[in-house]
Amino acid sequence: MKVILLGLFITSWSIASSINLPSRIGEGSFSLGDEGLLSRRGEFTPPPQLLGAAELNQLFFSELKEQNADLKKVKSYLLNGETRLAQVHLRKLAYTQTKLRPVIFRYLGMLSFIEGEFQKSYEYLSSKELQVLPHFAKICTLKVINLIVLNKVRTLESEWSRCQLEGFNQFNSGNFVWIETLVQMKLKPHVGLTKKPFKGMKLSAMSNDQLKIFLKLSLYLNQEKLIEPQLVELDLMQFEDNEIRELLGQVYFRLGSLAKSYRFIEDLDSPNAENIKGNLYILRNKYELAYAQFKLALKKKKNSQNAMERILPLAWLLGDWKEGAIISERVLASPQTQINKMTLVSAFYTQKGDYQKAKDVLETIVSRSRRGAEIDVTQLHSFVALMQNKPEEVKKQAAMSCAQFDMINCWLGFQMYQWDSFPLTIRRPDKLPAKKEWERLSLEEENTPLQETVYVNQLDIEELDDKLIKLIPDAR
Repeated sequence: MKVILLGLFITSWSIASSINLPSRIGEGSFSLGDEGLLSRRGEFTPPPQLLGAAELNQLFFSELKEQNADLKKVKSYLLNGETRLAQVHLRKLAYTQTKLRPVIFRYLGMLSFIEGEFQKSYEYLSSKELQVLPHFAKICTLKVINLIVLNKVRTLESEWSRCQLEGFNQFNSGNFVWIETLVQMKLKPHVGLTKKPFKGMKLSAMSNDQLKIFLKLSLYLNQEKLIEPQLVELDLMQFEDNEIRELLGQVYFRLGSLAKSYRFIEDLDSPNAENIKGNLYILRNKYELAYAQFKLALKKKKNSQNAMERILPLAWLLGDWKEGAIISERVLASPQTQINKMTLVSAFYTQKGDYQKAKDVLETIVSRSRRGAEIDVTQLHSFVALMQNKPEEVKKQAAMSCAQFDMINCWLGFQMYQWDSFPLTIRRPDKLPAKKEWERLSLEEENTPLQETVYVNQLDIEELDDKLIKLIPDAR
């Protein structure tokens, strides 16, 4: 058997030695039949690789490239406040099996936090992909803030301790002071805690970034008075920073120094600066100028909640029903205030004269909430039905409003039961004739006593009754 194997090996070697296969030695070539191959060991280089990893697995790398592009879009949407578009892309990526899942969950946690869904944000940030280094260090601060909002004190203490150990390199001094103050306010609240971060600090010695953090912290903790004496000591380099000037304008506005506040933000055009200018105009009863400032703020940042909340009452006051209807639909509302928002939208549509849209919104309120029977909704509903000539709906909604002590709807319901064409009459373009007969009658004095005609004498009635039941007892 061994002899046979040795013969096969010698035969195969002789065949291989007779085949000339090119290979590379630097720039030359050789064949397996060349002599001296053993002595030239180490001089040979492998042939060039024609296909890389990306070419060999095009499906995997193209999918990863698309996911990276989607994450870039998500980051752009988050920075620009476009939370809905960011949410669409993230939810699509969340169901894919990819090595980018930690980044996806981190963005989902950030997005939920922005939208006020703190429990959902905490659940995303608690996913197992984010509980290991280096990902935990990137999300631990946001996770701690969620725990503060959700009042999970027991978990907060352990998570904050771990965050300090594993993510300490992620903090700078200003950020650490901010988060440490919030944690201590939740874990160990005591008198004077909100003043502690500002003791012994020197604003003029801080860098611009540190100064911004402490100014924001003072606004959040309502400690503007503590830093007011040091504001005049800031240097020119700090005053030249537009964001610092904006924060100083907000600080002075809180302190009631309105003239100083306006001087700091006068030439700034950021959304916050425009909102502060609008607030200053409102305090001076210049509503048209304030309205224009808030509209400018919305142009700079179209989802500015501060601008929208201030522009809506001004739109109502100034009678800009069209703009009010548009902005009221854009306002972000929590589940608890969603019906309030829809009622406001229907009110603007009603004032605008778009009764069909107002009716659609009101019917949505009635179908989705028990608050459809509240007086604000029933009043709008009865008026819209009146304008659309729907008598039965008017009677129903007017009765519901009347039951809640709305006298106008009580009168409206009374008219509807007496006057079938009342909705058409009230919308007549010509002037309705009005006779104020009640005014003349209320001025007249009438002293003539009423003369009652006696048809049956009362004594006769008593005698008849006496015959039956003996009203008058016999005298004995």
